[in-house]
Amino acid sequence: MTSQIREAIEHHSTNWSPSIAEIFVQLYGQFHHDQKLSAKYAAIVKENIPYGPHERNVLDLYLPVDAVSSPRGVFCYMHGGGLVGGDKSLYKGSLYANIGRYFASHGFVVAVMNYRLVPGVTYPGGGEDVQLVREWIYNNISKSEYGNGDPERVVLAGHSAGGLHIATNLYAAGDPDRQSRDPLFPPLAGVIYLSTPFGFASLLEFRRPALIGYYEEEERIRVVCPVGLLETLPEGSPVLDPKILPTLIVAGQYDPKEIQDPVFQFIDRYRKKTPQGLLPEVSAVAGHNHLSHVCSIGTEDDVLGRIMLEFIVKVCSK
Repeated sequence: MTSQIREAIEHHSTNWSPSIAEIFVQLYGQFHHDQKLSAKYAAIVKENIPYGPHERNVLDLYLPVDAVSSPRGVFCYMHGGGLVGGDKSLYKGSLYANIGRYFASHGFVVAVMNYRLVPGVTYPGGGEDVQLVREWIYNNISKSEYGNGDPERVVLAGHSAGGLHIATNLYAAGDPDRQSRDPLFPPLAGVIYLSTPFGFASLLEFRRPALIGYYEEEERIRVVCPVGLLETLPEGSPVLDPKILPTLIVAGQYDPKEIQDPVFQFIDRYRKKTPQGLLPEVSAVAGHNHLSHVCSIGTEDDVLGRIMLEFIVKVCSK
C-alpha cells in the first residue's frame, strides 16, 4: 500500500459515499496501471461473453496459461456499486482485472461478471442474474475454450451489492412469492461475501433512490433484504449449513457503519438458524476500507487475496 493510499484510508476513516469510492478507484487504478501488475499475473483473457439476454449479462474470463488435463476449480466474482453502478472492468481495464489475473495465476478459471443495474432492474433481478451466470458456468465452463473448468467446483464471491445479489439468489426460499428451486443447483463449492450490506435498518439519504428503485417499496426492503430472507428460510436449509455450503464473510476494518451493523446482524441470525449453532468463517481485513481491500488483491499488501485463496483452495479440494 502506498503512503498516499494509506493516508486516504485514514483520512476518510469509516465514512463512505460514491465520491469517496471514486477516489479509491482512481488511486488503485493508477497504481495497478503503473505497476503493470498484468505482467506479474499472466492469464488468457476472453472478454464480454454473454451469459444472459440483457446487454449487462456479460462476463470476462481469465484462464490459466499453463495446460493441465484435469478440470480446474472455478471462481466467479461480482463487483459492487450501490445497485446503480460499477463494472467488471474499471480504470482502463486495471480494476477488476487484478482479481481475475490473480486467481487465474493460482490455477483457477475466473469469471468476472456484470449484472443489471437500477433503474434497469428491480428485485429479485440481481439474484436472477446470479442464477443465469451459475447456469452458464454449469453448462459451458468445462469446454476447453473456457479453460476446462469443473462445474462441480464453483465458488461465488460478491463485493457489496454483488454480495447482496448472491444472497438474494441463495436465500430465495425465504420469499414465498418467489419460485421454489434447489438453491444448490447448479452446484457450489462455497460462497464469499465481501463487505456485503445484508440489511438496511436505516436508509441513508444518498442510498434511498437506489434502494427504492430496486425494491420498489420501502416497507418491502426489510422483508426481502438478505437478513429478512434469512429469517424466513425453512429450517434445515442446506445454504445455512457451513458443512454443506462453506461460507466466508469478510469486512474491512474501516467499513462504514451501514456495512458493519448488518454484517454482524447477519452472522448472528445465521448461527441461530444453523445446525448446532455453527458460525460461517469470518474475517476482518486490517487497515482497509469498503473498497481498498478488494483493490489491493495482487499487490504486496495482499491480505484479502490470501484469505480468499486459502478458502477457495480448501473448498475446491473437498
